[in-house]
Amino acid sequence: MPSPAAPLDLPELLARAEWLAGKSVGDLARQLDLTLPANSSQAKGKVGELLERWLGASAGNRDQPDFPQLGVELKTIPMDSTGRVRESTFVCKLDHEAIAEQSWQQSRVWRKLRQVLWIPVQAAVEAAPADRRIGRAVLWRPDQREEAELRDDWQQIVGAICTAGIDAVDARMGRALQLRPKAPNSRQQAALFTDDGQLSRCGPRGFYLRARFTEALLWRATDPSSPSAS
Repeated sequence: MPSPAAPLDLPELLARAEWLAGKSVGDLARQLDLTLPANSSQAKGKVGELLERWLGASAGNRDQPDFPQLGVELKTIPMDSTGRVRESTFVCKLDHEAIAEQSWQQSRVWRKLRQVLWIPVQAAVEAAPADRRIGRAVLWRPDQREEAELRDDWQQIVGAICTAGIDAVDARMGRALQLRPKAPNSRQQAALFTDDGQLSRCGPRGFYLRARFTEALLWRATDPSSPSAS
């Protein structure tokens, strides 16, 4: 079948996501007449592409949420059988040229995280890509505490870049949000000017959500009485 058109509204998007719950990745591939690689390493990224096609994401590579008409970003999140998040979640690349001029409200990070549709996917190493199960989707809008935590991390990271240079930031900085290298190879370089006008060059970096942050927000969304992760 052809890929569905972009959803007209939020209820339509959520209805499509609800259909996915409990289905296998292979079920979804068959619905879209696509073939999945049998090898897990070759299938990396394919699950996200399948979900984008089924749900009608239309942003492509543009710098906006996956469903621009709805202001919703789509994030798949690999989880083990106990409900633990297995890895950090990529948010967006660092915009070296504009970051010094942006406020938190104008930032790429906030634009991507203002409203997120999280879709858990089983990520057991022993499970073939086609056999992995899709979980129940969660639509998340950061509450005041969550936004404050993300904003504080972003401001700390950006402040360190602008005053001391990109090398002053490493993956240990930030409780919820971190900055890490994001490039297929170390030869890719980007230019960045600090507050004193000095030119700094570095490989592309990306903002990531820590696994403990996403795990806690998913637990709160499915069980509001559960305690927050520290």
